[in-house]
Amino acid sequence: MKKRTKGILKIAGISFGSLIAVVLIVIVIVTNFVFTPARLTPVVLKTANQALNAKLDMKSVELTFFSTFPRFGLKLVDGHLVSKVLNDTAWQKTDSLLSFGKCVVVINPLDYLMERKVTLNYLGLEDASVYAFKNKDGIANWDIVASDTAEVEADTASADKQMLSGGIDIRRVALKRANVIFDDRDTRVYARLTNASLNLTASLHKEHSTLGLRFANDNVLFWQDGQLLVNKVATELRTSLDLDRRTRTLTLKDANISINGITFDVKGTLKRDTVQRALCIDMAYGLHAPSLETVLNMIPESVLKREEMTAKGSVKMEGDVKGWYGKEQMPAVTLKVKIDKASAKYDKLPYGIDDFTADFHAFVDLMRRQPSYADLKIFHFQGAHTDILADAKVTDLLGDPDITFNTKSKADLTALAKTFPLQDGVTIGGNLDADLHLKCRLSSIKKQDLGRIRMAGKLELKNLSLRDTNRDFEFTSDASLKFMGNDNLAAQAEINKLVLRSKLGNSNVEKLTMTVKSTNPQDTTRIADMECKFLLNRLKGNMGDSLALFCQKADATVRLQPGKKNPSMPQVALSLKADTMFCRAGQTKMGMDKAGFAVTAEKLRDSLWIPKGIIGFNRMKMSTPEFALPIRMKKTSVTVGNRMITLKNATCRVGHSDLTATGVVYDLYGTMKRHRPLRAKLEISSRNLDCNQIINSLNFPEDTLQAEADTTSASLELFVIPKNLDFELQTNLKRVKYDNMVFEDVHGAVDIRNQAVHLKDLSMRGMDAQMNATLVYRAREKKSGYAGFDFKLHKINIAKLVEFVPSLDTIVPMLRSFQGVVDFDAAAEAVLDSNLNIKIPSLRSAVHIKGDSLVLMDGETFAEISKMLMFKNKKRNMFDSISVNMTVKDGNVTVYPFIVQIDRYKAAVGGTQGLDMNFSYHISILKSPLPFKMGVNITGNLDKMKFKLGKAKYKDAVTPVEIRKVDSTRINMGQQIVNDFHRVMSRKPESE
Repeated sequence: MKKRTKGILKIAGISFGSLIAVVLIVIVIVTNFVFTPARLTPVVLKTANQALNAKLDMKSVELTFFSTFPRFGLKLVDGHLVSKVLNDTAWQKTDSLLSFGKCVVVINPLDYLMERKVTLNYLGLEDASVYAFKNKDGIANWDIVASDTAEVEADTASADKQMLSGGIDIRRVALKRANVIFDDRDTRVYARLTNASLNLTASLHKEHSTLGLRFANDNVLFWQDGQLLVNKVATELRTSLDLDRRTRTLTLKDANISINGITFDVKGTLKRDTVQRALCIDMAYGLHAPSLETVLNMIPESVLKREEMTAKGSVKMEGDVKGWYGKEQMPAVTLKVKIDKASAKYDKLPYGIDDFTADFHAFVDLMRRQPSYADLKIFHFQGAHTDILADAKVTDLLGDPDITFNTKSKADLTALAKTFPLQDGVTIGGNLDADLHLKCRLSSIKKQDLGRIRMAGKLELKNLSLRDTNRDFEFTSDASLKFMGNDNLAAQAEINKLVLRSKLGNSNVEKLTMTVKSTNPQDTTRIADMECKFLLNRLKGNMGDSLALFCQKADATVRLQPGKKNPSMPQVALSLKADTMFCRAGQTKMGMDKAGFAVTAEKLRDSLWIPKGIIGFNRMKMSTPEFALPIRMKKTSVTVGNRMITLKNATCRVGHSDLTATGVVYDLYGTMKRHRPLRAKLEISSRNLDCNQIINSLNFPEDTLQAEADTTSASLELFVIPKNLDFELQTNLKRVKYDNMVFEDVHGAVDIRNQAVHLKDLSMRGMDAQMNATLVYRAREKKSGYAGFDFKLHKINIAKLVEFVPSLDTIVPMLRSFQGVVDFDAAAEAVLDSNLNIKIPSLRSAVHIKGDSLVLMDGETFAEISKMLMFKNKKRNMFDSISVNMTVKDGNVTVYPFIVQIDRYKAAVGGTQGLDMNFSYHISILKSPLPFKMGVNITGNLDKMKFKLGKAKYKDAVTPVEIRKVDSTRINMGQQIVNDFHRVMSRKPESE
């Protein structure tokens, strides 16, 4: 019998195992071969897009079993849901309703077949972004469920009949790592939730439904009407909800909401009105477990430690949210805080709170149907040798807040610091005595209409110190302030010491006395007049490593007045005298002594002030990391006004150079704030300008010794012209030194723009010759640059000409064999490498050289030629005249035929030469003792030349007509090069 039973069990086990194996095999086949993502995805997309007024896209839809065991599920990957409510095509950002990384849906189809019940076992959404948008007409992009409005009433009447008899059971809905944006243009509300998570369960039936909810997020940001009302708030919500379908009422039960760790109990109802398409809200909230300990725990833990304490007294904190939310409707919010005769003491500290009383009421109506306000009826704190009594009220909270504040307080901050468990590194000390009465509107502070602030009383700070070593923060002060204004602002202040040190900035003030007074402001359309006089012994401040300021022994007056263009806008006038002033911005430093300012600035609109006045100093020194040598200026005044800075004989010294500038600098504000070009029109004069030092200072900004060198460095590099400069200069330079050359009486115009320098029609005396020059230099990066010039030199020594243009003997090697003076005209342009060398293939030039009585310097060569050609005068090696036209293009030099006359000979010379020094020249003998004309062809290079006799080619090439053609060709190329200069300097884009 036992054997039979074992056999039956064995057969049953094998059968059951086989059945399970078969089922698993079927499931594997179904999930991997039948309902594959490639087949499921288009079916799901088609069904969803037909049912929704939206477009759904996703990467894939996968049928799951093992990951959702023991049920089948659907996994959707990389989905995007775009609403069609606002736009049918041409999607906008506001249509992007939802995107997600992964979505898993698990349902129980058997419940629907057997019990007419929908069971959603799991709905999970990860890495989601939601953009809920409502336009000004109240149309929302989330209203995507397609419906026929003509059949709304019929659908509503038959809804009960169509209702599932078993209802809907939602076991779990989970949301992970979601960012939600709510943008309601109708009520002008914008909210953003960062890193939100949600867990939800629900049971939906015909007449009654329940829902459990747990929600949390890292930060809430809330704007209303362009004003930031909430930020840096972490929230958590736990609640259970009941929905009465007949009355469409949602009731919150056992709900609590946590804000930055402080928990509030919430209860009330939400009721929807389908006719108005609005939500009626009636919610009440209160502080969970109200006590003074709970209130003190609202202080961030970064300031106060959480330690054991004993507390007594009555504490209430409650409020409500009531009203309609819908089209152009927002509910009103109230808050009440009342603390009555509370006391507390931390167990480990010597002092405690003896008596703490507070009564605060606030009301906010975002729709502005009723005035919003905040009212601190009383704030009274006693303990630790401290007695603080204050009250405050702010009316018209959402309009132009009217602020009233009164306090009469004495505080021993040293003892107060032993009342609360401050975090390690946080210390407070000193004494405070205040008897203040303040009344003003917030608009007066925003508009800088400080004269309308009414203050009376006194404020004394003795040895005040606030320190937080964890945040590298320190503030110490010893000061007294007295306010005497009843109908106006009047004050006297004396600050013996004030020190502020933080990560953002540091400041140090020694001995500051100040008096402030304003007129009685009767006309509310004008800024009230106010005057502030102060004497400062020493001020030192900085903001990080970017900005620093130092001032010593300053006497200043600041006046606040109505603007001349608009009396409702302020005009600030500053007159200041300081013995010493120093400021630093980054690595740029500027210091001056006997500095004086007389400046006014009028406000035209937000953050736009127009200054004018005079800034002067006795001496100034400035240094910048882009320039190795310091810039020194002597007694100078600068006029600021009408968006211009005007200089008059402003003299500065840079190394051996001196410069005097007169003219105007335009729109400095536009340059600093809007990155516009800095424009200037200046007349520049100088007694001595050492270009060697200036160029070395640009090329070697960190090497002062190299920059001070009196000659250009052998390793001279391409220097980049700064961006956003548009200068027009007129020069009058007595002496200019460049390399070993000295130029005198330099006159002409200089333009700087497009990261280029253009010297226009300069006239000068140099190398014992009169010179006229036009030059362009541009470098936008250290790798490559551009240079072009147009020189006209009259009667210049050939040796000095070759020294002035070193590459000339490469282009015209014959010049090395002559001695004398010539007229030299040349126009050229080329690309430069990083070491200022010409890239030969890019060189383009047109040259004209004309000279008389030139001497052939090589005596042995002349003796050999004179003997071979039977010269009459075998001792005199002089050419009667020479006039040469040349062009350089595509790496080749073309020497056009020109006449050479020496002794009894007249010849025409011409040919071509590569910049690799290989040449092919021809000499046609036009006049000689010989009875016939002949030609000589010379090829090769200077080391190896070949001579070959032949016919004279240039008999007709040197006629006046042909010479004029050659002149025209050379002049046209020169003009093209000069036109390129204008293109480089044009203010229009080069593409134009």
